[in-house]
Amino acid sequence: MSWQAIVTLLGVFVVAGILSYRQHLGYQRAVNELATDENRSGVLLVSGRSKGRLRGAIVLLVIDRRRGEVIRASAMEGSSVFASFKEREDLTGPVEGAEERAGSKALAKAVGDAMRMASRLNAGTLRSAKAGERQQA
Repeated sequence: MSWQAIVTLLGVFVVAGILSYRQHLGYQRAVNELATDENRSGVLLVSGRSKGRLRGAIVLLVIDRRRGEVIRASAMEGSSVFASFKEREDLTGPVEGAEERAGSKALAKAVGDAMRMASRLNAGTLRSAKAGERQQA
């Protein structure tokens, strides 16, 4: 192998590392923005991820514990380091059914992961207010 091929290969690895770090900074920025905007009592910020062979997804959900509703959602889907977070209005609403509202299989897995985290943080009592009313009836 010639020295030019080695230098080219090292350059590709450096560029991939820089782009991955840039994506990590985007995740950090999205988390910090949501945490700052939604910093109030009774609100929970959770994240979930799904890794696939070609595509993955990361979702950030802001959940109102009292009402059992997703009040804000942001997701990053894609197969490259150029993916970025976008607001997802279709994921807002009752906690139940959030996975079904996700548009893709990877996003549904990420939402499910986030819901499991929310349930653990909320001692397993997280459910929508409508579901609570149905159980009391």
